[in-house]
Amino acid sequence: MDFIPSPTFEKRLRRYDQKIRDKVRKKLKLFLQNKNHPSLRYKTVQALKNENPPVKEISITMDIRITLQEFRDHIYLRNIGGHEILLH
Repeated sequence: MDFIPSPTFEKRLRRYDQKIRDKVRKKLKLFLQNKNHPSLRYKTVQALKNENPPVKEISITMDIRITLQEFRDHIYLRNIGGHEILLH
């Protein structure tokens, strides 16, 4: 399955240092292997559960998360950041 990043995701990811970007790559690789791994804290974003498909989130650190949508043929990476990204 391929990841397709949104322009917002790409722009915000560039703001993080190399250490965080490396963590992002590791967590996305883990997501492809086992999206239910406990360290990902994978769940539906309740405020966006009515989107089609529903918006989900995974944790990179305790303060940084990624929102995404799983389509049949790809995973759309919507945003990366703190808790505020869960509202859009």
